[in-house]
Amino acid sequence: MVAESTPTVGRTAAFFDVDRTLLRGSSLLHVARPMRRAGLLTSRAMLHALVMQARFSLYGFDEMQIREAVRGVGALVDGIEADRLRAFARSSIPAHVLPLVYREARARIEWHRTAGDLVFLVSSSPREFISELGSMLGVDGVAATEAELRDGRYTGRIIRFCHGDGKAASVVELAGVHGVDLAQSHAYGDSFVSDLAMLEAVGHPLAVNPDRALRVEAGRRGWPVESFQRTGNLPAISSFGGLPARAARVSRAALRRLNVNVRNKTRSLREL
Repeated sequence: MVAESTPTVGRTAAFFDVDRTLLRGSSLLHVARPMRRAGLLTSRAMLHALVMQARFSLYGFDEMQIREAVRGVGALVDGIEADRLRAFARSSIPAHVLPLVYREARARIEWHRTAGDLVFLVSSSPREFISELGSMLGVDGVAATEAELRDGRYTGRIIRFCHGDGKAASVVELAGVHGVDLAQSHAYGDSFVSDLAMLEAVGHPLAVNPDRALRVEAGRRGWPVESFQRTGNLPAISSFGGLPARAARVSRAALRRLNVNVRNKTRSLREL
């Protein structure tokens, strides 16, 4: 008699969009001035980036504007040495981007870690910056927009555009590599155009600081909606909303019962 095999249950993961979800505004545009001071941007390009940052912070971008911005990034890095840009990211992200990460997002990442979940950042911003941010936040991996390299320099051509369907494809790819069960996983996003496909790819989508279109869609589908607002560093914590670190050893089913209402998690976060 052939023994019956026991179904393998995949790991659970949390996928976080970055700009306007994990942090206030745009990660790329926050480093425009430092890039100018480092000689990586012209004054004209910096001014254009700052205008775009103001528009993005107030209104968000539609698909055409995001694609234009990303192609612009390709043109801006054309000819720059990869090592130089990576060194810039290491020095600039701690000072200009990390302080703008929402406290609620940091606490949510900590909760997922306590639960034993994998955590990934998924962003349309350049991989060089998102990788550095992810390293500082201690996540398990990132997916981001990538520019072509030739002989150690960027050519200006974008070879991976991590936006919309491309963002969802990146989530599926990460899930395959890490043995993640997407039906049991979580995703956090703010943009109808950029994040909807990613949110649809998981069993537990959550709209954070959603634009108008995503708010309407979340309401139509019954997805939870939350507002992350507070920035600044959190002290080291070993719990989320009062759940002790030993919760990581609680069974997945019990953990789900403890946290079935996502809105209750937010109330707990505000007590941190």
